Amino acid sequence: MISANLVILIAVSYVILLFALAYFSERWAEGDQGKFLRSPLIYTLAISVYCTSWTFYGAVGSAARNGLEFFAIYLGPTLVFVGWWFGLRKLVRIGQNQRITSVADLISSRFGKSNRLAVLVTLIAVLGTTPYIALQLKAITTSLFVISTDSLIAAEGDRANDNRLALGVAAGMALFTILFGTRNVDAKEQHHGVVAAIAFEAIVKLIALLSVGFFVVFGIGGGFGEIFAKAESAGVMLHENGGFGTRWVTIVVLSAAAIICLPRQFQVTVVEAPNENHLRTASWAFPLYLLGMSVFTLPIAIVGLNLLPAGSDPDMFVLTLPLAYNQEALALFAFIGGFSSATSMIIIASIALSIMVSNHIVMPIALRMRLGQSEEDGQGVTNLVLNSRRFSICAVLALGFLYFWLTNGSGALALIGLISFAGVAQFLPAIVAALYWRDATSKGAGVGLAAGFAVWAYTLFLPSFHETSIWVADWVANGP
Repeated sequence: MISANLVILIAVSYVILLFALAYFSERWAEGDQGKFLRSPLIYTLAISVYCTSWTFYGAVGSAARNGLEFFAIYLGPTLVFVGWWFGLRKLVRIGQNQRITSVADLISSRFGKSNRLAVLVTLIAVLGTTPYIALQLKAITTSLFVISTDSLIAAEGDRANDNRLALGVAAGMALFTILFGTRNVDAKEQHHGVVAAIAFEAIVKLIALLSVGFFVVFGIGGGFGEIFAKAESAGVMLHENGGFGTRWVTIVVLSAAAIICLPRQFQVTVVEAPNENHLRTASWAFPLYLLGMSVFTLPIAIVGLNLLPAGSDPDMFVLTLPLAYNQEALALFAFIGGFSSATSMIIIASIALSIMVSNHIVMPIALRMRLGQSEEDGQGVTNLVLNSRRFSICAVLALGFLYFWLTNGSGALALIGLISFAGVAQFLPAIVAALYWRDATSKGAGVGLAAGFAVWAYTLFLPSFHETSIWVADWVANGP
């Protein structure tokens, strides 16, 4: 058994490393060395923030439960980057020419700079991302419980300890994001230090997952052929329908929409893009990265179902398989990979949402009240912008923790992720209209967004509390 204190120490040390990397990258970005930080490689690795703890842990759980359904999560973004890269290039070009700072800014700018529309998009983005942040906190607390107790059987840890740990992680990520995401007000809203740290984390989580995959397939599984021969006995259907169907198609569509509409993906793909030509590299390199993240998913699921005790949590097979064979160092590396997947998402999402909240909610109110305008040099407004973003970061992470606290112990990782995907997918019609439909109106975009948000909130967001709220459970069972 690995000491929980040791695991926490390693995690804290890793965060300190990210602090150092972000700090020095921020300084290098100001000189000639900053050219590498603005290279296609760093840009592509930053886009891989799409691969969160859902794909690191939850994809294996999805494969164990639903066969090839997990692959839909990777296929959607691949289709977008391979088949619609010209649309992404147009997005980046518009973003650079018009200094677009967020998905809310894009939609509101296209429809007559409508601040009401921007506020609506911001509110949907915040609520839609909240379950995703909670998912990362759930993954971190669950993985820490598993690795520190060598628990192969799915079980709940101490609820109070989980809450304290999740609160600590949220606070740490808030500190990191405030330090490196709100250092100054940049018209382009680019954060080279943060992007460099996210790119580093992309390498860490890929190597960690590949290391576990190689161990499982060639160390204990006997190779791909032998593993897939045991798929049926494990209950994983690779033939017949193999998990394909209307649900599979729906997840492909949702994941394709998410790679454009998720606030963090819009931030790294459009806002942080140094050059639209970088998409030529990303159009093939990012799908290759997704292939690397997914190639061992199904084998790990099959081996876990065959070799681990009944009742083992499929979401944690990436950790429990190395632990079951006394590979503690590999398990620690896997934990850091999952930790990287979670923290990178939390950091970028917090930055993107804080920009939206500050620009479209806080600042319009402040300007009407003439706050921060007393100083002639404009420093008062600058301080107001930075402070509003710092407050917004804390508020966003507090909402994520609140959702985690209210739903703790309920739902597989993949199910929580799909709630967020469906929420932000409401932006897709408005984004497509902004790019290609000249006759689209602000009123039409607003009605469409409001209607979609209402349906999502009632059919997906509200029912996610049914296991922890008697009132919600009764409403889901007997309500309209």
